[in-house]
Amino acid sequence: MSKIDLQDFVEIGKLFEAYGSFLSQDRQKIMNSYFNFNMTLAEIAKEKAISRQAVLDAIDKSCEKLKEYESVLKVKSKSDMLSKELQDIKKIALENGQELIAEKVDELLRKV
Repeated sequence: MSKIDLQDFVEIGKLFEAYGSFLSQDRQKIMNSYFNFNMTLAEIAKEKAISRQAVLDAIDKSCEKLKEYESVLKVKSKSDMLSKELQDIKKIALENGQELIAEKVDELLRKV
């Protein structure tokens, strides 16, 4: 996987948010450093005293694991579907002058 484009970066970040706790502590730290703190492979390797290739391998294997979890559990896809449906409800509420309902939907969207 060596290069992660922006769309994949966001997607993997969301999967990590949903399933990251299923990874080992070491892999969680590497993934957190890479996806949440935007550290380079070299920076992570130096911090952990391992090779850049070992960091890359850990990220690649973790990404594959996260995708496996999503294919079985579908937490992220269900969350995405719920968010879209809530956005549709918000749009209908605003079109019908129901600002209070739209505000409540916004509160729910922040929790999803």
